[in-house]
Parts: sequence; structure tokens; C-alpha cells
Amino acid sequence: IEQDEGTMTPPSNARRAVEPRTVRLKKVQVELGVQICGGNVYGVFVESLDDDSPAKCPDGLLPGDLILEYNGISMKNKTKEDTYLEILKPAETITFKVQNCADSLAAIKETPGDGFFIRALYERVAEVEQELSFKKDDILYVEDTLPNGNFGYWMAWQLDEKAQKLEKGQIPSKYMMDQEFYRRHSMIDMKDDNGASKTLSAAARRSFFRRRLKHKRSGSKDGKDLMALDAISTDSLPLTEDGVSLMYQRVQKVECASPRPVLVFGPLVEASKEMLVKEAPDKFCRCLPEIMKASQHAIERGVKDCVFIDFKRRSGHFDVTTVASIKEITEKDCHCLLDIAPHAIERLHSVHIYPIVIFIRYKNAKQIKEQKDPLYLRDKLSQKHSKEQFEAAQKIEQEYSRFFTGVVQGGSVSYICTQIMTIVEQEQNKVLWIPDGAP
Repeated sequence: IEQDEGTMTPPSNARRAVEPRTVRLKKVQVELGVQICGGNVYGVFVESLDDDSPAKCPDGLLPGDLILEYNGISMKNKTKEDTYLEILKPAETITFKVQNCADSLAAIKETPGDGFFIRALYERVAEVEQELSFKKDDILYVEDTLPNGNFGYWMAWQLDEKAQKLEKGQIPSKYMMDQEFYRRHSMIDMKDDNGASKTLSAAARRSFFRRRLKHKRSGSKDGKDLMALDAISTDSLPLTEDGVSLMYQRVQKVECASPRPVLVFGPLVEASKEMLVKEAPDKFCRCLPEIMKASQHAIERGVKDCVFIDFKRRSGHFDVTTVASIKEITEKDCHCLLDIAPHAIERLHSVHIYPIVIFIRYKNAKQIKEQKDPLYLRDKLSQKHSKEQFEAAQKIEQEYSRFFTGVVQGGSVSYICTQIMTIVEQEQNKVLWIPDGAP
């Protein structure tokens, strides 16, 4: 998918032809009556103005105005929904910075104005025909964040592993899902007709948003629902530790022409890597650390400057994994088997290297101890060593499972390697998606 797929690029000379202008309005207790179109791909435009809109005045807004700023906030790269929510915020005065691009309006109105990719972080089953079902971790392409003025929903496509469109339908917007989650966990109380406190049910919360939409579509001046919506602080929306929405994660597509590096964690990892290199030397190559005699400060500086990915202190020197050595192996059309700590994965991401991370999971220490292989496990594993490996693996899984691309079930070394090779081949052929901020 390309973000401009099936769309027409608005004439660029139309935007240059007219100088930007500022429109100032007094805030009124009704909706502005400004209908918008477009989105984050080409910008948000004023599509039309209601007859009773305060913005419909001699020095007001015009159809075809590209909204550059609203109350000092840049609208560049904002979705249609982002812009709509900004316009809903209470303010004493309203200031638009716009540029009339009337020649572009017809093309913009006929195209989906938004365009971005998200990863679903929950599973949803469609309740009606126009809705889209999806599973956790599915990748979706959102093409409209305010379909037909329908606030609270996004129009999205479900994608396959090669980023091809499968099925189209409505999904709840990030804003709607965040508010739903916030209500469930904060237990917002409201008063009933007798002044008693009551808690809204899920059905009542959905009804709230439906009433809000109904007022918008009918042009109702009943501002109660609007005021309730405005009163919800966006600062208190639920976030994960990484600051990502609990329901959707904005992602971007990365092209991987070269074989991706491979990072394996878990028990018997050394024996597994040794076998991979010996059994498939044309596919796997170990990235051996370089020996460096330098000060601790110099090594840490190299890590900070993204020259080194990880290091281990040895007697009189450091074993250092460099970015250059990783790239040298991948340029040979070979998967680079890395030997770095799990906390160094984020350093790889910071230099745009995205490894396939595989975890070997055994049921218990006894299963590890039982493994025998005359070629790759020359020394019999002791009970103590097996227990140490099992506990170390548990700790890695607990702290770093968010980075895992795949998990293989423990068994013989050959069984592990067969699973690793299958996962690596599958992942290499998939489109790679990486986080791209919040939608």
C-alpha cells in the first residue's frame, strides 16, 4: 500500500498562488458549523460552512481553505479527527491560519484524506456488517478518521503479511477506545434524576457517543453531550509504560532487502548457534566480537555514538560488537547471528537494524538436563547448570518478551535449529512493521 494509492495529487501551484491569511472569531456556545475534508496525507480543508456558522462572514472561512494552524497549533500531518477534536476544544477566541486552495478541493473531496498504518493491540469481532473484525497484532491501514462525519470510528483496511488489502470496514477510533478504557477503569460516576450516583454501563457509554453523533448530524444546538465530551481531559488517557495507546500502535513499513540479523536467547543457545552455522553456512554467520584495548570511557562513548552495539569486559581488553561488523555480514547475503545482551536490542533499533529475536522455551530444568548431542553438547549438563540456564531464561522472557519475534519449544538441538530456520525464513519474507509514534 502506498498512502496516495488511488488518489490524485492536488495541484501544488494552487497552494502557492494564494498567501496565507488569519481568521479570528469569537467563541460561541454552538458548534462552528465547519465541515472538513482531507486528512494527514494532503492536509485538512474546509469543505463547506453551515448557513448559521459563525465562520461564514465577510472575513471568515471559505470552502477550499487549507487549515495550516488552529489557535497557534500546526495542523500539518494532523488527521481529520485530530483537527475535529482541536476545533471542539473550548476557547474564548478562535484563530485560524488558512490558505485558500479552492482548485484542490474537488480532488480532495473524492479521495480518502487520511493514510497511516496501525497495529491492533486487542481482538475485535464485528457486530454489524459494516464493521471490521481483526485479531491482536493484525496490521490495519486507516484511510479515513471521520468517515461521513462519523466521529468515534475509523475506516480501515485489514492487511495480509505482504501489506496487501484484504477487507475494509469501520473500527472504533483510538479516541473512542481510550475513553472506553478510561471509563471502565476510573469508574466515572454520574448523577441520575434523583441526584444519586450511578456508574455508566458499557451500553450507556456507547449510547452517549451515538447521541453525540446524532446531535452533530441533525445540527442540534443541544450542547450537553458536547460539553461532556470537551470536559474529558486528554491528559488522563491510559498509556502503557512506553507511552503507546493500549488499543492501537502507530507503525511504519520498513523494506528489508538484506537478510535480517538473528538474535537467539534461552537454554542451549550456544550449541544451537554452532549447529546453525555448521549445517547452513550459506545462510547463517556468527558476528564475532572484536577485541579492543581501550578505556571504559572510550568504549561507553562508542556505544553512545552508536558505533558499538554491546561490549563485554575481559581481562585486559573488551569484546565489542560493532555496527560495521553486523552490516558487513548482512551485505554478504547472510543472516548475522548476534551475541549481545537483550538490553542492546533497542540500540540496534536506534541505528535502524531490526533483528529477528527468537526465544528457546523449555518446560523445566529437567528437560534441559535430559538433552544429549555428541556433536554439539559434548559435555553432559549438570543439574545445577540446567537450573541456572532455566532460571536465566525465565528472567529474560519476563523482562524482554516484547522484543520476541518468535518462540521455539525446547527439545534436542536439531529440533530447536529446525524451528529457528523456519521462523527466520517466515519473518524474512514478511513485511517488517516498526513503531511510529501514536496515531
